[in-house]
Amino acid sequence: MQFKDWKEVIRDGNPLKVMYFWTEWCEECENQLRELNRIENWEGFSYVSVNADERPDLATRYSPQIYPSLAIVTEGNVVGGVYGFTEEWKVRETLLMAMDLFLGGGKLVTPKNGIRQHPRFALSSRNVSYENIVNDIRLRCISFFDIYQGGFEKEPKYYLPNVLRFLLRFKDPYSTEIVKYTLDAVIYNLWDNGFYAFSKTYDWKNPYKVKLLDLNAETIMALLELFEKTKDTYYLDYAVETGEWLIRCRKGDFYPVAETQKGAVGKPLVNVNSEIGEAMFYLYQFTRDGKFKDEAERLSSLLTPSHVVGDGKPFLLDLAYLVRFLSSMGKGKEVVKTILNEFFGGDVFYDVSLPHALSNGIGRFKLITENSILGQGLLRLQMTDQAKLIVDYFSSKYWNFAYFNQADLGSLVWMLNERT
Repeated sequence: MQFKDWKEVIRDGNPLKVMYFWTEWCEECENQLRELNRIENWEGFSYVSVNADERPDLATRYSPQIYPSLAIVTEGNVVGGVYGFTEEWKVRETLLMAMDLFLGGGKLVTPKNGIRQHPRFALSSRNVSYENIVNDIRLRCISFFDIYQGGFEKEPKYYLPNVLRFLLRFKDPYSTEIVKYTLDAVIYNLWDNGFYAFSKTYDWKNPYKVKLLDLNAETIMALLELFEKTKDTYYLDYAVETGEWLIRCRKGDFYPVAETQKGAVGKPLVNVNSEIGEAMFYLYQFTRDGKFKDEAERLSSLLTPSHVVGDGKPFLLDLAYLVRFLSSMGKGKEVVKTILNEFFGGDVFYDVSLPHALSNGIGRFKLITENSILGQGLLRLQMTDQAKLIVDYFSSKYWNFAYFNQADLGSLVWMLNERT
């Protein structure tokens, strides 16, 4: 396969686009590329190689966000794909099936227009209480909890610190025990001067040996909130040690995406560095250790819309985390102005700007995670009306998203409910 840039491919006239999604920290991506390089260019196909960390817009639209993965798309449809390491023969088979489907050998299923209504909330979103929303999301999250080993799902097994932070907002003992049981298992099995990304097996004993820095930052905040609730310094100690490890990961002014067995990988991204900055300020608030405050202040002075980390303009994902970080320090209103000018969709916010969507030939989405994270920052900046618009918009749509995305909305609703 000979790969081209996305902007070349969308205008080259070939009806089928094969998109290979990878990341620099992915364990199997190099092996996958070797398999793909054994396949010659097929007539009617174009091939795109996409670093999913740098192009979250394409990854959200066309991949399951599991890497490596392959998506075969036509104008307006995904007609095939695979995820996880896939041997050459299986890729060839998938290409043949996609071509057959495109030529009329199968049937494309077109979803019905509109958003599916939740059976419990069939009335207007104005009739749905904040309490109902957070309780419904809580039940959804708990349904994926492994009561035998802790964590969420089976193989692979995740610890999802944003979900843990949402559950910590509840006063019931069971929610707290879920968090304790999970973090105890993760500390014992996945901590090694920073936390590995997840476990390949249900029993936590086969870690995926990549340390994603934004995941570590969110885990620090979960540990601190659990310490605040239990007063157990065991969790505080691991939060501090992880924070000190994060500082050692910095390369120049900014932080990479991940630490792997090969060292640091990934261009410094705004959302990753913003989460690290927020975790540093959290650590300062709990410990009063000046080095954490200094690091948060340093990042807050560098991470601005006019100083974009990486190439091109940021996505809403970047700016949402930046606002949440800056708002924890009483800053960020200038970034909100940029968001209102470039991303506002009349009620909530699009994931990309209009010029970006037009130049890349893609639609614009109103996604729950970006909007929920932004809403949390808006609340800290006393912009309650705009945060409430986000909650009202997604209160009739949140069940169409994954439970770990719903958890971010649940935290926003909880925060808003405390203020109203």
